[in-house]
Amino acid sequence: AYLKTHYPVEFMAALLTSEMADTDKIVRHIDECRQMAITVLPPDVNESESRFAVVGDKIRFGLVAIKNVGEAAIQSILATRRDRGPFHSLFDFCERVDLRLVNKRVVESLIKCGTFDSLGAARAQFMAVVDKAMEAAASSQRGRVQGQVSLLDVLEPKGAPGRQGPMLPAVPEWSRNQRLAAEKETLGFYVTGHPLADFREIIARQASVTTDRLSSCRDKEPVRLCAIVAAMKEITTKNGERMAFVTLEDLVGTVEAIVFPELYKANLLHLVKDAPLLVKGQVDIGEEIIKLLLTDIKPLSGLRGNGASVVEIMIQEAQLSVERLEALKALLARFPGPSCLRLHLSVAPGATVTIDAAPGMTVAPSESLKQEVEALLGPGTVTVV
Repeated sequence: AYLKTHYPVEFMAALLTSEMADTDKIVRHIDECRQMAITVLPPDVNESESRFAVVGDKIRFGLVAIKNVGEAAIQSILATRRDRGPFHSLFDFCERVDLRLVNKRVVESLIKCGTFDSLGAARAQFMAVVDKAMEAAASSQRGRVQGQVSLLDVLEPKGAPGRQGPMLPAVPEWSRNQRLAAEKETLGFYVTGHPLADFREIIARQASVTTDRLSSCRDKEPVRLCAIVAAMKEITTKNGERMAFVTLEDLVGTVEAIVFPELYKANLLHLVKDAPLLVKGQVDIGEEIIKLLLTDIKPLSGLRGNGASVVEIMIQEAQLSVERLEALKALLARFPGPSCLRLHLSVAPGATVTIDAAPGMTVAPSESLKQEVEALLGPGTVTVV
Protein backbone atom coordinates (compact mmCIF):
# COMPACT_ATOMS: atom_id res chain seq x y z
CA ALA A 1 0.00 0.00 0.00
CA TYR A 2 2.88 2.36 0.80
CA LEU A 3 4.59 1.71 -2.55
CA LYS A 4 1.34 2.04 -4.50
CA THR A 5 0.62 5.37 -2.78
CA HIS A 6 4.08 6.96 -2.99
CA TYR A 7 5.59 5.21 -6.04
CA PRO A 8 2.48 4.35 -8.13
CA VAL A 9 4.19 4.21 -11.54
CA GLU A 10 7.04 2.00 -10.34
CA PHE A 11 4.63 -0.19 -8.38
CA MET A 12 2.29 -0.75 -11.34
CA ALA A 13 5.21 -1.45 -13.71
CA ALA A 14 6.47 -4.14 -11.33
CA LEU A 15 2.96 -5.53 -10.92
CA LEU A 16 2.45 -5.74 -14.70
CA THR A 17 5.80 -7.50 -15.11
CA SER A 18 4.94 -10.04 -12.40
CA GLU A 19 1.60 -10.89 -14.07
CA MET A 20 2.73 -11.09 -17.71
CA ALA A 21 1.60 -14.70 -18.04
CA ASP A 22 -2.00 -13.90 -17.03
CA THR A 23 -3.82 -11.93 -19.74
CA ASP A 24 -6.92 -11.26 -17.61
CA LYS A 25 -4.82 -9.76 -14.82
CA ILE A 26 -2.81 -7.66 -17.29
CA VAL A 27 -6.06 -6.24 -18.72
CA ARG A 28 -7.28 -5.49 -15.20
CA HIS A 29 -4.02 -3.79 -14.19
CA ILE A 30 -3.90 -1.70 -17.37
CA ASP A 31 -7.44 -0.50 -16.68
CA GLU A 32 -6.41 0.29 -13.10
CA CYS A 33 -3.49 2.31 -14.49
CA ARG A 34 -5.96 4.33 -16.58
CA GLN A 35 -8.07 4.99 -13.48
CA MET A 36 -4.91 6.15 -11.67
CA ALA A 37 -4.10 8.47 -14.64
CA ILE A 38 -0.99 6.41 -15.44
CA THR A 39 -0.42 6.02 -19.17
CA VAL A 40 0.67 2.57 -20.38
CA LEU A 41 2.57 3.15 -23.61
CA PRO A 42 2.74 0.53 -26.36
CA PRO A 43 6.03 -1.25 -27.06
CA ASP A 44 8.71 0.93 -28.66
CA VAL A 45 11.79 -0.24 -30.53
CA ASN A 46 13.95 2.50 -28.99
CA GLU A 47 12.54 2.63 -25.45
CA SER A 48 11.19 -0.76 -24.45
CA GLU A 49 13.24 -3.10 -22.32
CA SER A 50 12.58 -6.78 -21.90
CA ARG A 51 10.14 -6.11 -19.04
CA PHE A 52 7.69 -3.29 -18.30
CA ALA A 53 9.72 -0.17 -17.60
CA VAL A 54 9.14 3.29 -16.12
CA VAL A 55 9.62 6.16 -18.59
CA GLY A 56 9.12 9.44 -16.76
CA ASP A 57 5.61 9.28 -15.30
CA LYS A 58 4.48 6.59 -17.77
CA ILE A 59 4.96 2.83 -18.17
CA ARG A 60 6.48 1.43 -21.34
CA PHE A 61 5.41 -2.02 -22.49
CA GLY A 62 7.99 -4.80 -22.30
CA LEU A 63 9.10 -6.64 -25.43
CA VAL A 64 8.76 -10.01 -23.72
CA ALA A 65 4.95 -9.56 -23.69
CA ILE A 66 4.77 -9.57 -27.51
CA LYS A 67 3.68 -12.86 -29.04
CA ASN A 68 6.06 -14.56 -31.53
CA VAL A 69 9.02 -12.54 -30.19
CA GLY A 70 11.32 -14.88 -28.29
CA GLU A 71 13.98 -14.10 -25.72
CA ALA A 72 16.81 -14.56 -28.25
CA ALA A 73 15.25 -12.00 -30.61
CA ILE A 74 14.71 -9.56 -27.73
CA GLN A 75 18.31 -9.82 -26.58
CA SER A 76 19.54 -9.26 -30.14
CA ILE A 77 17.42 -6.09 -30.41
CA LEU A 78 18.50 -4.74 -27.02
CA ALA A 79 22.19 -5.55 -27.57
CA THR A 80 22.18 -3.90 -30.99
CA ARG A 81 20.50 -0.77 -29.62
CA ARG A 82 22.91 -0.65 -26.69
CA ASP A 83 26.02 -1.06 -28.86
CA ARG A 84 25.06 1.06 -31.89
CA GLY A 85 22.44 3.50 -30.61
CA PRO A 86 18.76 3.92 -31.48
CA PHE A 87 17.14 2.64 -34.66
CA HIS A 88 16.14 5.23 -37.27
CA SER A 89 14.04 3.28 -39.75
CA LEU A 90 12.70 -0.19 -40.43
CA PHE A 91 15.49 -0.72 -42.95
CA ASP A 92 18.08 0.38 -40.38
CA PHE A 93 16.57 -2.02 -37.83
CA CYS A 94 16.60 -5.01 -40.20
CA GLU A 95 20.16 -4.28 -41.32
CA ARG A 96 21.54 -4.09 -37.79
CA VAL A 97 19.81 -6.90 -35.86
CA ASP A 98 20.72 -10.57 -36.27
CA LEU A 99 18.19 -11.85 -38.83
CA ARG A 100 18.92 -15.41 -37.78
CA LEU A 101 17.15 -14.52 -34.52
CA VAL A 102 14.84 -11.72 -35.67
CA ASN A 103 12.90 -13.32 -38.53
CA LYS A 104 9.99 -11.98 -40.60
CA ARG A 105 7.38 -13.26 -38.17
CA VAL A 106 9.09 -11.35 -35.35
CA VAL A 107 9.26 -8.12 -37.36
CA GLU A 108 5.60 -8.35 -38.40
CA SER A 109 4.55 -8.86 -34.78
CA LEU A 110 6.59 -5.81 -33.77
CA ILE A 111 4.89 -3.73 -36.47
CA LYS A 112 1.38 -4.90 -35.56
CA CYS A 113 1.61 -3.87 -31.92
CA GLY A 114 3.10 -0.45 -32.70
CA THR A 115 6.75 -1.04 -31.80
CA PHE A 116 7.93 1.04 -34.78
CA ASP A 117 5.32 3.84 -34.49
CA SER A 118 7.86 6.33 -33.12
CA LEU A 119 9.94 6.07 -36.32
CA GLY A 120 7.49 8.40 -38.04
CA ALA A 121 5.51 6.20 -40.42
CA ALA A 122 2.23 4.29 -40.37
CA ARG A 123 1.97 0.60 -39.52
CA ALA A 124 0.49 -0.10 -42.97
CA GLN A 125 3.58 1.48 -44.58
CA PHE A 126 5.96 -0.64 -42.51
CA MET A 127 4.02 -3.80 -43.34
CA ALA A 128 4.08 -2.95 -47.05
CA VAL A 129 7.92 -2.91 -47.14
CA VAL A 130 8.83 -5.57 -44.60
CA ASP A 131 9.81 -8.10 -47.32
CA LYS A 132 11.95 -5.55 -49.14
CA ALA A 133 13.63 -4.41 -45.91
CA MET A 134 14.49 -7.94 -44.84
CA GLU A 135 15.77 -8.94 -48.29
CA ALA A 136 18.05 -5.90 -48.44
CA ALA A 137 19.26 -6.52 -44.87
CA ALA A 138 19.90 -10.22 -45.49
CA SER A 139 21.97 -9.36 -48.57
CA SER A 140 23.97 -6.81 -46.58
CA GLN A 141 24.57 -9.24 -43.71
CA ARG A 142 25.70 -11.99 -46.11
CA GLY A 143 28.18 -9.52 -47.57
CA ARG A 144 29.61 -8.79 -44.14
CA VAL A 145 30.01 -12.50 -43.39
CA GLN A 146 31.94 -12.86 -46.66
CA GLY A 147 34.16 -9.92 -45.75
CA GLN A 148 32.54 -7.43 -48.12
CA VAL A 149 32.39 -4.50 -45.70
CA SER A 150 31.41 -1.22 -47.33
CA LEU A 151 33.32 2.01 -46.89
CA LEU A 152 30.25 3.46 -45.11
CA ASP A 153 30.40 0.64 -42.53
CA VAL A 154 34.04 1.44 -41.82
CA LEU A 155 33.61 5.21 -41.53
CA GLU A 156 30.25 5.25 -39.73
CA PRO A 157 30.78 6.25 -36.07
CA LYS A 158 29.04 4.46 -33.21
CA GLY A 159 25.56 5.89 -32.62
CA ALA A 160 25.41 7.64 -36.02
CA PRO A 161 21.98 7.85 -37.68
CA GLY A 162 21.17 4.66 -39.53
CA ARG A 163 20.36 4.46 -43.20
CA GLN A 164 16.78 5.43 -43.92
CA GLY A 165 16.26 3.11 -46.87
CA PRO A 166 13.95 3.85 -49.80
CA MET A 167 10.89 6.07 -49.52
CA LEU A 168 7.95 4.30 -47.90
CA PRO A 169 4.87 3.82 -50.12
CA ALA A 170 1.86 6.12 -49.68
CA VAL A 171 -0.62 3.44 -48.59
CA PRO A 172 -3.71 4.11 -46.44
CA GLU A 173 -3.15 3.58 -42.73
CA TRP A 174 -5.09 0.84 -40.99
CA SER A 175 -8.38 1.90 -39.43
CA ARG A 176 -8.60 2.25 -35.66
CA ASN A 177 -10.34 -1.12 -35.40
CA GLN A 178 -7.64 -2.77 -37.54
CA ARG A 179 -4.90 -1.33 -35.34
CA LEU A 180 -6.65 -2.52 -32.19
CA ALA A 181 -7.21 -5.98 -33.68
CA ALA A 182 -3.51 -6.22 -34.52
CA GLU A 183 -2.61 -5.24 -30.95
CA LYS A 184 -4.98 -7.89 -29.60
CA GLU A 185 -3.42 -10.49 -31.92
CA THR A 186 0.16 -9.78 -30.86
CA LEU A 187 -0.28 -8.79 -27.21
CA GLY A 188 -3.42 -10.64 -26.18
CA PHE A 189 -5.15 -7.38 -25.22
CA TYR A 190 -5.56 -3.78 -26.35
CA VAL A 191 -3.06 -1.06 -25.41
CA THR A 192 -3.71 2.14 -27.37
CA GLY A 193 -7.48 1.87 -26.97
CA HIS A 194 -10.38 -0.53 -26.64
CA PRO A 195 -13.45 -1.15 -28.83
CA LEU A 196 -15.59 -0.33 -25.77
CA ALA A 197 -13.88 2.98 -25.00
CA ASP A 198 -16.38 4.97 -27.08
CA PHE A 199 -19.25 3.44 -25.12
CA ARG A 200 -18.16 4.42 -21.59
CA GLU A 201 -21.20 6.65 -21.00
CA ILE A 202 -23.59 3.91 -22.15
CA ILE A 203 -21.75 1.31 -20.06
CA ALA A 204 -22.05 3.50 -16.97
CA ARG A 205 -25.77 3.85 -17.62
CA GLN A 206 -26.64 0.29 -18.70
CA ALA A 207 -24.24 -2.20 -17.07
CA SER A 208 -24.90 -3.51 -13.58
CA VAL A 209 -21.63 -5.42 -13.30
CA THR A 210 -18.15 -5.84 -14.77
CA THR A 211 -16.37 -9.17 -15.26
CA ASP A 212 -14.12 -8.67 -12.23
CA ARG A 213 -17.21 -8.27 -9.99
CA LEU A 214 -18.97 -11.48 -11.08
CA SER A 215 -17.27 -13.49 -8.32
CA SER A 216 -19.14 -11.41 -5.72
CA CYS A 217 -22.54 -12.10 -7.31
CA ARG A 218 -24.99 -14.69 -6.05
CA ASP A 219 -25.70 -17.83 -8.05
CA LYS A 220 -28.54 -17.18 -10.54
CA GLU A 221 -28.39 -13.42 -9.87
CA PRO A 222 -29.58 -11.43 -12.94
CA VAL A 223 -26.95 -9.06 -14.33
CA ARG A 224 -26.34 -6.70 -17.27
CA LEU A 225 -22.89 -6.63 -18.84
CA CYS A 226 -21.41 -4.51 -21.64
CA ALA A 227 -18.69 -6.38 -23.52
CA ILE A 228 -17.31 -7.33 -26.92
CA VAL A 229 -17.32 -10.79 -28.46
CA ALA A 230 -13.74 -12.04 -28.05
CA ALA A 231 -14.36 -15.60 -29.29
CA MET A 232 -17.23 -17.92 -30.09
CA LYS A 233 -17.70 -21.68 -30.45
CA GLU A 234 -20.89 -22.99 -32.03
CA ILE A 235 -22.17 -26.46 -31.18
CA THR A 236 -25.17 -28.58 -32.22
CA THR A 237 -27.47 -29.96 -29.54
CA LYS A 238 -28.90 -33.49 -29.49
CA ASN A 239 -32.08 -32.04 -31.00
CA GLY A 240 -30.10 -30.70 -33.96
CA GLU A 241 -30.35 -27.07 -32.81
CA ARG A 242 -27.41 -24.69 -32.81
CA MET A 243 -26.20 -22.86 -29.70
CA ALA A 244 -22.93 -21.21 -28.74
CA PHE A 245 -20.31 -20.68 -26.06
CA VAL A 246 -19.15 -17.06 -26.27
CA THR A 247 -16.16 -15.42 -24.60
CA LEU A 248 -17.15 -11.88 -23.63
CA GLU A 249 -14.53 -9.24 -22.86
CA ASP A 250 -15.12 -5.93 -21.12
CA LEU A 251 -12.60 -3.27 -20.04
CA VAL A 252 -11.29 -5.34 -17.14
CA GLY A 253 -11.46 -9.02 -18.09
CA THR A 254 -13.35 -11.88 -19.73
CA VAL A 255 -16.14 -14.33 -18.96
CA GLU A 256 -17.64 -17.30 -20.79
CA ALA A 257 -21.32 -17.02 -21.67
CA ILE A 258 -23.78 -19.66 -22.89
CA VAL A 259 -26.24 -18.69 -25.62
CA PHE A 260 -29.09 -21.19 -25.86
CA PRO A 261 -30.67 -22.11 -29.23
CA GLU A 262 -33.62 -19.71 -29.38
CA LEU A 263 -31.56 -16.66 -28.34
CA TYR A 264 -28.70 -17.74 -30.59
CA LYS A 265 -30.95 -18.03 -33.65
CA ALA A 266 -32.39 -14.55 -33.03
CA ASN A 267 -28.95 -12.92 -32.62
CA LEU A 268 -26.69 -14.60 -35.17
CA LEU A 269 -25.90 -11.27 -36.85
CA HIS A 270 -24.88 -9.66 -33.56
CA LEU A 271 -22.60 -12.43 -32.35
CA VAL A 272 -19.55 -11.61 -34.43
CA LYS A 273 -15.99 -11.05 -33.28
CA ASP A 274 -15.32 -7.68 -31.62
CA ALA A 275 -19.02 -6.71 -31.75
CA PRO A 276 -19.88 -4.47 -28.73
CA LEU A 277 -22.96 -5.81 -26.92
CA LEU A 278 -25.21 -5.29 -23.94
CA VAL A 279 -26.09 -8.73 -22.62
CA LYS A 280 -28.48 -9.77 -19.87
CA GLY A 281 -28.33 -13.09 -18.09
CA GLN A 282 -27.92 -15.08 -14.91
CA VAL A 283 -24.68 -15.74 -13.10
CA ASP A 284 -23.83 -19.44 -13.02
CA ILE A 285 -21.30 -20.13 -10.26
CA GLY A 286 -19.63 -23.47 -10.88
CA GLU A 287 -17.00 -25.32 -8.89
CA GLU A 288 -14.13 -23.95 -10.97
CA ILE A 289 -15.36 -21.07 -13.14
CA ILE A 290 -18.15 -18.53 -13.35
CA LYS A 291 -20.32 -18.39 -16.47
CA LEU A 292 -23.23 -16.31 -17.69
CA LEU A 293 -26.45 -17.88 -18.97
CA LEU A 294 -27.68 -15.25 -21.42
CA THR A 295 -31.32 -14.24 -21.77
CA ASP A 296 -31.03 -11.13 -23.97
CA ILE A 297 -28.54 -9.58 -26.41
CA LYS A 298 -28.50 -6.05 -27.85
CA PRO A 299 -25.83 -4.25 -29.91
CA LEU A 300 -24.42 -1.26 -28.03
CA SER A 301 -24.46 0.84 -31.21
CA GLY A 302 -28.26 0.72 -31.13
CA LEU A 303 -28.27 2.42 -27.72
CA ARG A 304 -26.23 5.44 -28.78
CA GLY A 305 -29.27 7.49 -29.72
CA ASN A 306 -30.47 7.64 -26.10
CA GLY A 307 -29.83 11.23 -25.08
CA ALA A 308 -27.71 11.97 -28.17
CA SER A 309 -30.05 12.43 -31.12
CA VAL A 310 -28.26 15.12 -33.14
CA VAL A 311 -24.59 15.75 -33.86
CA GLU A 312 -23.98 19.39 -34.84
CA ILE A 313 -20.82 20.50 -36.63
CA MET A 314 -19.78 24.12 -37.11
CA ILE A 315 -17.71 24.81 -40.25
CA GLN A 316 -16.05 28.22 -40.41
CA GLU A 317 -15.84 30.17 -43.67
CA ALA A 318 -12.11 29.52 -43.94
CA GLN A 319 -12.77 25.76 -43.88
CA LEU A 320 -15.35 25.80 -46.68
CA SER A 321 -13.39 24.13 -49.45
CA VAL A 322 -14.26 21.11 -51.57
CA GLU A 323 -11.20 19.26 -50.25
CA ARG A 324 -12.06 19.91 -46.59
CA LEU A 325 -15.72 18.94 -47.05
CA GLU A 326 -14.73 15.72 -48.87
CA ALA A 327 -12.35 14.90 -46.02
CA LEU A 328 -15.16 15.53 -43.50
CA LYS A 329 -17.56 13.30 -45.45
CA ALA A 330 -15.02 10.45 -45.55
CA LEU A 331 -14.34 10.87 -41.83
CA LEU A 332 -18.05 10.79 -40.89
CA ALA A 333 -18.59 7.67 -43.01
CA ARG A 334 -16.29 5.80 -40.61
CA PHE A 335 -18.68 6.43 -37.70
CA PRO A 336 -22.08 5.09 -38.83
CA GLY A 337 -24.85 5.21 -36.25
CA PRO A 338 -28.39 6.35 -35.43
CA SER A 339 -27.82 10.06 -34.71
CA CYS A 340 -28.83 12.77 -37.19
CA LEU A 341 -26.21 15.15 -38.53
CA ARG A 342 -26.61 18.93 -38.75
CA LEU A 343 -24.07 21.32 -40.32
CA HIS A 344 -23.75 25.01 -39.48
CA LEU A 345 -21.87 26.77 -42.29
CA SER A 346 -20.37 30.20 -41.65
CA VAL A 347 -20.65 31.70 -45.16
CA ALA A 348 -19.80 35.30 -44.24
CA PRO A 349 -19.08 37.36 -41.11
CA GLY A 350 -22.23 37.11 -38.98
CA ALA A 351 -24.05 34.90 -41.51
CA THR A 352 -24.57 31.20 -40.83
CA VAL A 353 -26.50 28.64 -42.89
CA THR A 354 -27.83 25.50 -41.17
CA ILE A 355 -28.21 22.31 -43.21
CA ASP A 356 -29.63 18.95 -42.11
CA ALA A 357 -27.67 16.13 -43.71
CA ALA A 358 -29.42 13.60 -45.94
CA PRO A 359 -31.41 10.94 -44.01
CA GLY A 360 -28.86 8.29 -44.94
CA MET A 361 -25.99 10.31 -43.48
CA THR A 362 -26.28 9.46 -39.79
CA VAL A 363 -23.44 9.00 -37.31
CA ALA A 364 -22.60 7.45 -33.96
CA PRO A 365 -21.68 10.18 -31.45
CA SER A 366 -18.48 9.28 -29.63
CA GLU A 367 -15.36 10.82 -28.20
CA SER A 368 -13.34 9.44 -31.12
CA LEU A 369 -15.64 11.11 -33.64
CA LYS A 370 -15.41 14.42 -31.75
CA GLN A 371 -11.60 14.26 -31.57
CA GLU A 372 -11.16 13.47 -35.27
CA VAL A 373 -13.60 16.13 -36.47
CA GLU A 374 -12.01 18.75 -34.23
CA ALA A 375 -8.57 17.73 -35.47
CA LEU A 376 -9.85 18.49 -38.98
CA LEU A 377 -11.96 21.61 -38.34
CA GLY A 378 -10.67 22.99 -35.04
CA PRO A 379 -11.55 22.83 -31.33
CA GLY A 380 -15.17 23.33 -30.29
CA THR A 381 -16.66 22.53 -33.69
CA VAL A 382 -18.68 19.47 -32.54
CA THR A 383 -21.74 19.51 -30.28
CA VAL A 384 -24.04 16.62 -29.36
CA VAL A 385 -27.59 17.63 -28.44
